[in-house]
Amino acid sequence: MPIKLFTRIRRHAAISTGNFESLFRKIRISPLPIAISKLLEEINKPEPDLEQIGRLIGALPEISTQVLKTVNSSLFQLRSPVLSIQHAVSLLGLDHIRSITLSFAAVKAVPRPKDALFDHQAFWSDSLLRALTARNFARSYCPEHCDDAFTAMLIADVALPMLLNNWSEYYHPVVREWISSGERLSTIEGKHFGWHHAQAGAWILQRWNFPEQLICFVGVHNSNPKLVTELELEHTIALPLMIASMLPSSLLRSDTRAQVFVDAAMNYFSLASDGLAALMRNVEEGFFEIHELMGLCQVGEQPVLKAVNAVITEKDM
Repeated sequence: MPIKLFTRIRRHAAISTGNFESLFRKIRISPLPIAISKLLEEINKPEPDLEQIGRLIGALPEISTQVLKTVNSSLFQLRSPVLSIQHAVSLLGLDHIRSITLSFAAVKAVPRPKDALFDHQAFWSDSLLRALTARNFARSYCPEHCDDAFTAMLIADVALPMLLNNWSEYYHPVVREWISSGERLSTIEGKHFGWHHAQAGAWILQRWNFPEQLICFVGVHNSNPKLVTELELEHTIALPLMIASMLPSSLLRSDTRAQVFVDAAMNYFSLASDGLAALMRNVEEGFFEIHELMGLCQVGEQPVLKAVNAVITEKDM
């Protein structure tokens, strides 16, 4: 990605808008395991060694198992099963493997707050649905970056459990207002703090030495889609992330949010209702195939998908 593009994203992501070093000085950001840090170091090199990456992933049993299961899922539609990490790396290449590995590394590192306001199942179900939605949008909008769209959207809300876990005194009122008001969470955060969780998430990923392009896109994922043209971010994952982030949460009954998402998806991606319905079916199929890899228990019909499909159906009447 061109350096000028990074500069534009950084400016609007405003990773340094809030002085997070000061604001979060009492928050313990769990360090990534040494093996994952070494993997990130190799991935971030200008010319990463694919064999070394394969060896590093192989040294992480939990992640290597998840990588193989994901590679052999319908997400990649391979003709024959992949049985080894080295085969997966050589077959799929760095971008695919980086996406899968970083996704599961981040999930593993995120805490599970013992907090009545945090629902682990709902949080990761919502994150996975949005990640799959962003990936499907990116398939036609910027197909060469659809795996980055999945990764960035999956980890976009990484700051939320950390804020609830460590900053509950300040963050509880925000979450309660979000639940009761139906307003977008980032809007409420802006009123209370002057910054939002996307910026905080970008700061956390920066501390973990994640790839810079993912950090930048996480920082803008809940921005107004109109900024895409202003920032000249057409044909990047910015728009797929922004629209996918509009999906309602399974924690809230929000027909309004479902309507906003459907209207935005049809408008910005020039989708007819039948095209969007087909895309959401792909999201649902992917969700039920890989949700167990996210540590989610068996789930039934997803309320988010039900709400979205209801709006799409109304448009066909």
